[in-house]
Amino acid sequence: MDLICGINPVLEALSAESRHFDRLLIAKGVRNRRIEEAIAKAGRQGIPLRFESRETLDRLSGSIPHQGIIAVVSAKPVMAIETLLDQAHKPGLVVVLDGVEDPRNLGAILRTAEAAGADGVVLPERHSAGLSETVSRASAGALEHVKVARVGNVAQSLETLKARDYWVVGFDASGTERWDAVDYKRNVALVLGGEGRGIRRLVRERCDHLVSIPLFGHVASLNVSVAAAVALYEVVRQRGAVPSHVRPIPARAATAVRHVVGPRDGDEERDPGQGYVPGAEGDETFDEDSPEPLRVLGDHEEAAWSVPTVVKAVGHLRHGGSSHAAQAAAGIQRDGPRGRRRRRHGRPGRPPGERRNQADAGPRPPAEPPGAPAPPAPGDPGLPPAPSGGPPAGPGGPGGARRRRRRRRH
Repeated sequence: MDLICGINPVLEALSAESRHFDRLLIAKGVRNRRIEEAIAKAGRQGIPLRFESRETLDRLSGSIPHQGIIAVVSAKPVMAIETLLDQAHKPGLVVVLDGVEDPRNLGAILRTAEAAGADGVVLPERHSAGLSETVSRASAGALEHVKVARVGNVAQSLETLKARDYWVVGFDASGTERWDAVDYKRNVALVLGGEGRGIRRLVRERCDHLVSIPLFGHVASLNVSVAAAVALYEVVRQRGAVPSHVRPIPARAATAVRHVVGPRDGDEERDPGQGYVPGAEGDETFDEDSPEPLRVLGDHEEAAWSVPTVVKAVGHLRHGGSSHAAQAAAGIQRDGPRGRRRRRHGRPGRPPGERRNQADAGPRPPAEPPGAPAPPAPGDPGLPPAPSGGPPAGPGGPGGARRRRRRRRH
């Protein structure tokens, strides 16, 4: 009896129904949705269930992780190569392995062969890894779905394939043809050698094509499972379909041909920039953020953010100046409570002495120089009388108080 350890291999074996299940061992206290699915499938198929301690499952599986479930099953059934060829699709695709002794490599090849839709795998009885639990786990359960044929002599099996109208393509480092230059649309048997020595001489002599996969790095060879994947999917690429009813490749939808219409003989083309003269009358450049057009600078005018002004602003900041002083040095003045910036040489701003609300204040009086005599007090006899019908002319009147407040503010 053989063991199948792991959730996914056990589920695939239960789905394939290709083996006889003696019993299904479950670790006590395990709570897993997929293990519950395996228990339900085993119950529908009448497979006995036994709940054991985790130590018992560890002792049975050895160093192989079991994930809390082990199936005790019969050996993987194998068939003769003639039976395998009778059940193959048209065109057929068979993988022949000559001396693959690593069970993990064999499991990876079986997994790729099942995914690529191969009809089966041919293994020799000697100098080959057995279909053990390690192979089943490395194949992620694909071993249960792949048809395996055991043969006594690989070279004679190739003659049997040729008699069934199969073209034998060997993958070897000494191959003289490109791996993608062969026609894989017919019946094909892909031959791959074992680790280290590759394809044996007698097997190599019976190949119709001996191809190699180019290598561009320092490593002189590829892993046999990787080479098998490259070969199998080159067959899929050339055929455009997989001979499998599980997941067929969908047909490509026919796309309408697009015709590009070029200019006709009578069409006229005009360049918008042809004949453009900067600064000409009516030439205005608009800014999205500005409601007014930007004036084109003349020959002797300098932009607000030219190189000299930027250097001057950076110098102010380096010597401890404020950002307002740097903006003033660069030609920018701030206006309004939101601090909107305006350029001196760009859009014209309001004169420096003008304010927004001056309807009641009248014109601003000139600033008095330092050291000027103070204005006379309200009761000074030297103050001239105020004209009749208006506010007093002295600084004590409403106009004088307003001017003093403005003076203190500025």
